[in-house]
Amino acid sequence: MKKIAAVTIAAAALFAFAGCSEDDDPNEMITGSNKKYEIDYTNTTTVTSRGYHSTAYKHAGAAVQLDFLNVNSDTKEAGVMGLIFDLEEKDGVKSFNVIGVRTADTKGGLGYYVSRFDNVTDIQAENFGTGLAENPAKETEYVKAFAKAQGEKGTDSKVTVYAYAIEEKATENGTDSAKKAYKKDEFIYKVYLINNKVANLDANGKLVDENKNEIDLSDTSPVATIATGYTKLTQNKLAVYANVYKEKTLKGTWTYRGDYKEVGVDED
Repeated sequence: MKKIAAVTIAAAALFAFAGCSEDDDPNEMITGSNKKYEIDYTNTTTVTSRGYHSTAYKHAGAAVQLDFLNVNSDTKEAGVMGLIFDLEEKDGVKSFNVIGVRTADTKGGLGYYVSRFDNVTDIQAENFGTGLAENPAKETEYVKAFAKAQGEKGTDSKVTVYAYAIEEKATENGTDSAKKAYKKDEFIYKVYLINNKVANLDANGKLVDENKNEIDLSDTSPVATIATGYTKLTQNKLAVYANVYKEKTLKGTWTYRGDYKEVGVDED
């Protein structure tokens, strides 16, 4: 288990994280690469510790299995594990959508939020820099923190939930969860937080089972809908992030489920 004071350059050199600098995870909270990331971190300070890693993938949407490990009365509400999707970066300025999830109790209860952040210049700043005095980031809230959800309570104090961000063409005019209008045939994201449908994401951004058969989500309501303004299916980068609250320990894993190719490789 890592302590906040233990910062090693060797670990940073071990993994090649695309688009990630030491400033993104100065305390080396998150390890791993691409399809699998892990956190096992104790924050011994009196302020929140933050970590972020972009993957080497781009994709239309994302499907990630979040596993919270060693969930007990001391570690519940210890921090947030997040999935970042539709990530764009230019000259060090980031824009992205995020699903942030934390455990709420020891029985599988969860809290979550869904937001978009634009003009992020300091990924380590509180709330991605929306409170900066100069050139602050802008947040669009789709689901305010922390709405209630339910994960799957497993063995050994493990809680699992599946975060799916599905990019699809709108079949009619509408408004998203932040009351932004979108037009028929524009692409929108539908965001799901599910504990009972294990799926992978195929190259076209559709949820499929292990046999590549498409999974029907018509009986499941998305927790958020996000207008994009895209007129075609768009591949952008993906990332993970974590917050660990003061004097708390957070342990868990992110597993990208599906077919992903590295940035710069177009998917058929």
